[in-house]
Amino acid sequence: MAKTDHPELERAREERHEARWRIVGTLALRHCDDRQARPLCRNRVCLRDRLCSGPMLATPRQGPAIARERELGLSGAAVACLPLCIVNAERKIFDYLVETTLPQIDVMLSEDDPLTVEYCFRKPNRARRRYLARFAPDEPNP
Repeated sequence: MAKTDHPELERAREERHEARWRIVGTLALRHCDDRQARPLCRNRVCLRDRLCSGPMLATPRQGPAIARERELGLSGAAVACLPLCIVNAERKIFDYLVETTLPQIDVMLSEDDPLTVEYCFRKPNRARRRYLARFAPDEPNP
């Protein structure tokens, strides 16, 4: 993709785009097909941590989003990638996520609540989750 004169804007847009789609991937982790009971995401790290943390891959499904970015004078590289599970999803599942889940996430992120935005953009704390998983909820903490 072509370089632009606004690298900090590109980086901020890329971080926001990745955060939005990681939230979608996390919410879609338990989505199962009607035909089979396999989850949408087959990445073991994502299933173990219960967070979307798979690789981001460029996909032709983002063609309209890239075109919108180029109309704004940006390179389009910020919105070219999606998580692996979303890239491999069927077209009807992808359309459903774009039509229903993504607007709800945009509304949530557009609120003026800084804690919600910080929680959504924060990197996962895997060490803390592993520490808490060692103790069963009914066992006393010594």
